[in-house]
Amino acid sequence: MKKFFGLVAILAATAFSAHAQTATPDPAPLTPEQQAQRATDAKATYEAQKQQSNNNDQAVRDSRSQLKETASQEKDLKRQLKEQHEAEKTQKAQLKAQRHDASEAKKQERAARDMAKAEKKRAKEMK
Repeated sequence: MKKFFGLVAILAATAFSAHAQTATPDPAPLTPEQQAQRATDAKATYEAQKQQSNNNDQAVRDSRSQLKETASQEKDLKRQLKEQHEAEKTQKAQLKAQRHDASEAKKQERAARDMAKAEKKRAKEMK
């Protein structure tokens, strides 16, 4: 808001000084005081415009920095999501391997039990 009012004041001062320059029909020479005042006004206008320019440049730098920060955060999030996805894939593969191992162990257990039954049956038949 301060910047806006400052800009309005600068524009008003510039417009009035431009109007004052074009509105004087008589080319009377300026007194040293008037010339000094005109130089002071011009310098103040220049300084105000320079400050406004600097403020605008800073706003642009801030916006650019914020955009870079946002892009960096987005990149980090994508990397984290990729890592999570890879971890899920690894866990699924491990779970699949564990299920397969459990299934194989169950098959071996059945085979051992069937073999034990068969041996027991043969031992019984041999008696």
